Amino acid sequence: MKNLLKWAVLAAITQVLSISCTSSKDDSFTHLPFRQSENGLWGVLTADGKAIISDEYSSPPFAATEGIYIVKKENGLFEYYKADPKPVRIGSQYYKAAAFKESMAPVMEDEEIISVINTKGDVVFKLEKVSGKRIISCSLFSEGLAVIQNEDGLKGYVDKKGNIAVTPQYSEAFSFSEGLAIVKTDEGERSKWLLINNKGEEIQKLDDEIKETTGSISGGLIGILKSVDDGAWGFVSKNNEELIKPSREFVSVTPPKFKTFTYFDGTKWGISDITGKRIIPAEFDNILNSGKGFFIVKKGDVWFVIDSDNRESSNVEFTDHTGNNQGFIFAKVRDRFILIDSKGKRVGEQDYFEVVANIPPSEVSFGVQSFKRNIAELFQVIAPGKLWKFSIEAPASQVAELLSSGNAETLKSSRTLSTKRSVTDMESTISLGFSSEMGVAVTEREMLRDMWGRAYWENVVKGYVFNENSYLQDISANIKIFGDLAGKEREVANSILEIAKASGFTLQSQEEGVLILTAGNNRVLSLKYARNAGLNLLLR
Repeated sequence: MKNLLKWAVLAAITQVLSISCTSSKDDSFTHLPFRQSENGLWGVLTADGKAIISDEYSSPPFAATEGIYIVKKENGLFEYYKADPKPVRIGSQYYKAAAFKESMAPVMEDEEIISVINTKGDVVFKLEKVSGKRIISCSLFSEGLAVIQNEDGLKGYVDKKGNIAVTPQYSEAFSFSEGLAIVKTDEGERSKWLLINNKGEEIQKLDDEIKETTGSISGGLIGILKSVDDGAWGFVSKNNEELIKPSREFVSVTPPKFKTFTYFDGTKWGISDITGKRIIPAEFDNILNSGKGFFIVKKGDVWFVIDSDNRESSNVEFTDHTGNNQGFIFAKVRDRFILIDSKGKRVGEQDYFEVVANIPPSEVSFGVQSFKRNIAELFQVIAPGKLWKFSIEAPASQVAELLSSGNAETLKSSRTLSTKRSVTDMESTISLGFSSEMGVAVTEREMLRDMWGRAYWENVVKGYVFNENSYLQDISANIKIFGDLAGKEREVANSILEIAKASGFTLQSQEEGVLILTAGNNRVLSLKYARNAGLNLLLR
């Protein structure tokens, strides 16, 4: 599973780095880190195996794009270097740094402002506020534009001169490809997917039923998902014409390349052409593109290269590899890496102890995306009427069972329960409020006698049961953040806002430190926060 995730991430980020390239090369890594022994220092070599720098770094630098690589220093800051025999630093040290693309790279010189630099290290422009809202992330450039996101979670585009080409207004926005970008409007349940041009003009509206897209236009095709439940992907054209009907055989698809795309049927990976014809059945554990008509495939623990007729194109089998970079692959055969071409044929006689595709960041941000991952891990669900595993109006007996918090007798006088959850740099105390006492006594009327022997009747407690009229009325969560998240309450609040809006809430009011959202069935979610004082979330 870990290796599958590794190659899924490699494929996804490679797509980001190469989406606007028109050459036949598979991606834009021009140089890769390598070393010649287990305890040796790292150097940098070209994609075709020429060592440029040897024994220089204690940890591997990032793979280079456009001949420039990133090194993380011992102080945690990042530096850029040109891949020359005598590497010269470009610019200064940065708090965060992303790969170069189209001769530009987004960076953060401190924790407050995103800048964009050129290949000389000069700051071309800074991204501060747009329409009074701070810009908190910037992607790589593609077709002259980069995706930016403001503190409200809305996305737009900036050009290479720092001009805002499209004001942040979309809940989703992807890099431009083939002259268009896929965006999603910020309208809650009424949100729609659109294609826009580089002026922000709507060119095409996609079907209302579409829930997700692959995020890019490749060969005129867009991967689309209409039902999250059945997980069936298909493809439409830039004119919203259905080209490949959604199929449950397509549990996952990659953007087309060289008129083919790879698909996952839930168990194995296969290859289809852009008409939907399966040219290679789903029989592999993983597939990566290796140039026109060739694919790097995995069966069990072994990788090898095949052609589009499913024939093994060479007799080289390997256990690890770097993916295809500029038409070449570093493949691990036994204990050493060798160089092969896109067809799997060995190139030269040189070998290496280790070569890695240490993927550089594809954006810089204030960490909102990591906040979202933390929040998703902390609560799992933030939806109308539900937080984590608790649902508003759930009976007391059900909630008590979920928490293993006691029986009806121990909870007979209680109208609240609480529990704690924690993830990296974040902790929450969740309090659950009930409509009435959770436990009630079961009594029987019995005749008793006093000390003088006189009889009288009294209700005697025989046991306790959960109160059928006691139900979960509200859920509150006090959230403390610390470590790397310390002081970033506003960013965490905006991440919660994004998650809540995606689940069906609509933002009703927003002031500094207070967010109010509503949904159907009179559900209300309020969120209060203050810098260095934590956050409070209330769902009722």
